[in-house]
Amino acid sequence: MSQSRSHSPLDYLFLLSAAAIYGAVFTVNKIAATGGAPPLAYAFWQSFGAGLVLWIALRLRGERLGVLRADLIGYVVIGALVIGIPISLLTYIAPKLPAGVMTLVLALSPPFTFMISVLAGVERFRWLGLIGLLFGFAGVVLVVAAPVMFAGSNVAAAILRPPASSSVAMGAGVLLGSALVLLPIMLLAGQAWIPERFDQAAIGTLLAIAINAVFLVLFFEIIRRAGPVFFAQFNYFAVLAGVAWGAVVFRERLSIYLVLAMVLMFVGVFLSGYRRAPP
Repeated sequence: MSQSRSHSPLDYLFLLSAAAIYGAVFTVNKIAATGGAPPLAYAFWQSFGAGLVLWIALRLRGERLGVLRADLIGYVVIGALVIGIPISLLTYIAPKLPAGVMTLVLALSPPFTFMISVLAGVERFRWLGLIGLLFGFAGVVLVVAAPVMFAGSNVAAAILRPPASSSVAMGAGVLLGSALVLLPIMLLAGQAWIPERFDQAAIGTLLAIAINAVFLVLFFEIIRRAGPVFFAQFNYFAVLAGVAWGAVVFRERLSIYLVLAMVLMFVGVFLSGYRRAPP
């Protein structure tokens, strides 16, 4: 059943904070990748490390992770969608593209979140949403990405989350679930890697751990408070933050080609999220 929610200033503060923090992850991915961190091992360690941090915080709060079947399914499914698979893919191509460009993938998540939400019965179908999705596809022709998994994680977080779980517990469980999915894949791919010195790859991994630990708590808290479609707006704020991080750290500039991709994606985002005021 679709729901209509009013949103408080705190919801928007959380949203902007999440965007500013997560916008840096693509720059951090590039730091780790160019430093030699294997993509699957990098995704595993940032998941496991951030999950361990949140698990410790959870224990200090006197809480425990849920171990019911529904809890475990949610941890693994959302973990694979939000971190395990997409971060592995994006780390593979991170050295080949500017870090600011990589954040353009986030601009496609809101239209895809709309589409998946309609199919899941969380959101009503709107023609402008469909048109926005088509604009998003026009943009993705210009930039290679994996936005469907990010969008799927937004909806899965709303559907699969046990009602009694706190945002810290969900963050810890999902990060550890992501690590559980990645561990056998990493080993089978021959990418087992342990940072042995404080080099560029290790620095990128530590930064990614910090980003994911904070972001996952905000991710679940925003969706708990305001829903997956509201959270999806985070993606285009994160695009701006990601471009800014890339410009500051790597002194990157966007070509007219990439500006066009961004415009197409933002038009898609706007149309997908637009709603007429009630009469």
